[in-house]
Amino acid sequence: MKPSGLKICVVVPVHHVMTKLENFSFQRILKIFSDRKIVLIGPPFLEEYIDSLCENHDNISRLFFDRVFQRGVRYYSRLFMSKSFYKHFLEYDYMAISQLDVFMVKDDLDYWCNQGYDNVGAPLFEGYEKASTTMRDHGNNGGFSLRKPASCYKVLSDLKMTYSNIFALWNMERTLPWKLFRVLRDGVIFNYRLKSLRPVINEDVYWSIIVPQKFSWYKVCEPEKSKYFAFDTNPRYLYELCNNTYPMAIHAWWKYDKAFMNEVIEALGCKKDLQYYTGKDTI
Repeated sequence: MKPSGLKICVVVPVHHVMTKLENFSFQRILKIFSDRKIVLIGPPFLEEYIDSLCENHDNISRLFFDRVFQRGVRYYSRLFMSKSFYKHFLEYDYMAISQLDVFMVKDDLDYWCNQGYDNVGAPLFEGYEKASTTMRDHGNNGGFSLRKPASCYKVLSDLKMTYSNIFALWNMERTLPWKLFRVLRDGVIFNYRLKSLRPVINEDVYWSIIVPQKFSWYKVCEPEKSKYFAFDTNPRYLYELCNNTYPMAIHAWWKYDKAFMNEVIEALGCKKDLQYYTGKDTI
């Protein structure tokens, strides 16, 4: 697809020296988005390593965020819920955030940016990691997501407090055990820590479920459509639902269905690359 005229960047968090599978994922990102602006973000102690990743790539730049990355994934979610983070990307109309466990299939960013959503991500299923085949009717996974930085910045500027409504958390889940878990964890334990006055809720849940309940103008892509954007859990099932077509990306690609992903790697002609970067031609 030809460029849409929108200014788009691809943001890749780098938490540590990459594993072989992560490096393969990273090389796919570089290949698929070779004509895009790519921004690597990470902690200062990885500056030399991250600089080495930028070598010989004129389209890559980097940003460093200190304390958030050093304190673990739970606090890393706060980075993606901070106004200061999105301020760095206000020059872009859209940002695609890709973790290093994402297998990039193709570049459909122009198409998805033209759909006008503030947030797009892979659909969620009941049960999450132990997923059923019941797709949730709202919310998405943030492993690979598309966002409007200006919309995120506006939300965080307009919010006086980032507490999550207890009733909104209760309504996120369908079964009583999950409802109680969500309210206890995200509504009490995480949500009301007096030390920080900031939630520690997963950032993808925050942006795809909590924010649109607070701001009616904030548009999240519905799961029936976003399944064509990215897969997470149940990748083979989603592939069949999408009439045997691949999405732009598959998150946690070596985790949920290795047999399916080996078929994808074979179909896309990636076995030699997998062999080169990992020493194996299957996962």
